[in-house]
Amino acid sequence: MLDELIHQAIGESIADLSAATGDEIYVVEAAIRAGGRKIELTVDTDKGVSIDQCARLSRAIRARLEACEENTMLADGDFDLMVSSPGIGEPIMVQRQYLRHLGRLIRVNYLDGEGQPKEITGRLLEAAVGAEEPEPSITIEAVREGRKKRTAGEPPVTITLADVVRAVVQAGL
Repeated sequence: MLDELIHQAIGESIADLSAATGDEIYVVEAAIRAGGRKIELTVDTDKGVSIDQCARLSRAIRARLEACEENTMLADGDFDLMVSSPGIGEPIMVQRQYLRHLGRLIRVNYLDGEGQPKEITGRLLEAAVGAEEPEPSITIEAVREGRKKRTAGEPPVTITLADVVRAVVQAGL
């Protein structure tokens, strides 16, 4: 019941802020701990979420939760709420995040066709993600390690998202 109230407040607040800004905000990760006393929310947009958007969303969610008369803990504001954006170095959690990082450097741990673990670091060239994609995938152009990230001279690699173990956006362009 409490989790439902919290998720409803989050959903309604995201819908309102998305409509007001024109940027569709989506949840990357949500955690409700300590019986609803600690709420951690990571959100993003296809262009990247700003600090201002996180602050506005936090205020909107808090106002909705504090207006919730059926739960005194929420109505009294007896909870911690943290709204943030995913940072560089954090793993990609939602397929849609790949679209935001097109052209950026990414390190992907994946399983090859024989189930063997592999790793590639390179530019994210393409992200075929979404409900309409029968087999979501990403295409990466490998780069050489070092100060200057030059292409490795190899053809781009396409990896189905089902084979991705972990993908992390790297610092630098």
